[in-house]
Amino acid sequence: MIAATTAVRVTSLVLGIAAGIGAVYLARWVPPRMELEIRSRPLWWWTAAVVAGGAFGWVAAPADAELVPAIAVFGAVTLALALIDLDYQLIPNRVLFPGLGVSGVMLFGGAMLAGRGDGLLRGVLGAVIYFLLLLIVGLVARGGFGMGDVKLALLLGLFLGFASWDSLGVGAVLAIVLGGVASLLLLVARRSRKSKFAYGPFLVLGAWIAMAWGTQIADWYLRRG
Repeated sequence: MIAATTAVRVTSLVLGIAAGIGAVYLARWVPPRMELEIRSRPLWWWTAAVVAGGAFGWVAAPADAELVPAIAVFGAVTLALALIDLDYQLIPNRVLFPGLGVSGVMLFGGAMLAGRGDGLLRGVLGAVIYFLLLLIVGLVARGGFGMGDVKLALLLGLFLGFASWDSLGVGAVLAIVLGGVASLLLLVARRSRKSKFAYGPFLVLGAWIAMAWGTQIADWYLRRG
């Protein structure tokens, strides 16, 4: 795996901060338009979200500068969806599908400019595979995943698959493990199976980690190299 140059990483950091600001705007702008009961959050919460956007931009900076804008849009959309899901247990289509369309077009353009067109088919397959995986798990677990989570897998799978098969596998496993542990802790704390649980943030967190270190994690787990 080729590492990003310092210049590319700094550019990705700056765009990641901008993505964090955009995510905060979406997370605060969309719910009122959906007539949801607004949940107030302190300033530090939104500041932490912007910092998280910048951190993702830094650690997930691609080797090819042409892909940086697509990664930034991916970070903005997924962060916004995670913030909304945390507060409202909802993955709104009005954010997800436009975000999928815009980031997908930018990924296609960046990949073609960078000579990475071979990864696009893998990305499409990744989106389909991740979508079907969560759909099957959701049906078998009877509501383990909401349809919003299943649809979110299209966006996550597209970028994870484009990155590598290792990233897709690691992202899926991390999401299920992290979300499973968190839901178990919530169940123990509230002692009720009827408690609402936002799985989206853990899908996003798993994807972010895999985008940054998916191959390294797979190499370590499989004892490769």
